[in-house]
Amino acid sequence: MRIVYGVVTTGMGHLSRLLALLPLFESDGHELLLLITGPGEIPAFVSRAIGKARVERYTGLEMIEDGRGGISKRETLKSVTARLPGFLDELRRAHKSLAAFAPDLIISDFDPITGSPFVSPSVPKIGIGNHPAQKLPAAEQVPGQTLQRWKVDFVCKLFTGGLDHELGCHFYPIDAGCLPPILRPEILSATPENRGHIVVYHSFARFFGPVRDFALRHPDVLVFAYGYAIPPREAPENIVFESDDTRFVDDLATCDAFVGTAGFQSISEAIYLGKKVAIQPIERHYEQAWNADQVERHGLGRQIRGSLDDALDQSVDPHLRERLATWYRDGARLAYEQLLSFAPDRACTRPDRPVLTSVR
Repeated sequence: MRIVYGVVTTGMGHLSRLLALLPLFESDGHELLLLITGPGEIPAFVSRAIGKARVERYTGLEMIEDGRGGISKRETLKSVTARLPGFLDELRRAHKSLAAFAPDLIISDFDPITGSPFVSPSVPKIGIGNHPAQKLPAAEQVPGQTLQRWKVDFVCKLFTGGLDHELGCHFYPIDAGCLPPILRPEILSATPENRGHIVVYHSFARFFGPVRDFALRHPDVLVFAYGYAIPPREAPENIVFESDDTRFVDDLATCDAFVGTAGFQSISEAIYLGKKVAIQPIERHYEQAWNADQVERHGLGRQIRGSLDDALDQSVDPHLRERLATWYRDGARLAYEQLLSFAPDRACTRPDRPVLTSVR
């Protein structure tokens, strides 16, 4: 089949799912067109994994961080408004490109180009990611956050308004319609160890306090911090600010604990590798609040509500983690099969294929 795969570059989770699914598409001989949307350069290790696949880049839309551990709705709205003329041009360009490519199926991982109703509206469009899991019948919502949930759902409609169906991935199999996390091959092949260090992955200066205080209290513990383009001031010497993304998987596989925001993919990777998980959810962001609530609800980690020491005072249930790891290992294959199940049988209509007839 000819398949368009759209992915947004916000964080690394969306690109990580692409890296997990890409070998399956390639091994079955599908012709792929990748639409990668977002500002900035694609990380080098992602570019290497994509290889010679056909790629188109778009700027798209983005949510703006407020620098204090939350999403600025005012700045996000201003950014969307300022970007709207250019975004409409990108929609027209993408529609023309996809019409020439003539895909059988479009897959969208929170990408506003492929998720738009104005791009290839006649082609089946399937969304995949963590956000759709909130809509599953068995999903329990975070109490007292109805307004925040509505706001995030409204923003998500900008990215997913043209989808015909969405598949939801989750940490825990809350019902039969729930898919496991889709983990990249490097995580699945990693060998977990505990070498005594901590891995931190976020870029919010407001979240740095508990990490700094922990490092000061434990000068013999190394802390590898990822995500900080500019290291915070007055950081203890045992905090190493790492800028080489290729080291992340090894550092995560060999750490004692993972500290990050409530982004879905990195937490899933830490759970799969059997690590303690300490979470600092982005403020006023319902999906992050929901992820954090779900991690605690299912006994997979804790939120940081004071000191990092308190959050790390947890034990890892090896039996639960092993059961989940078995489920997680099937994530890419299960998602791949479900995604392709939405593609129509185009064998009788494609001019470059033989017409098949059935005889009863």
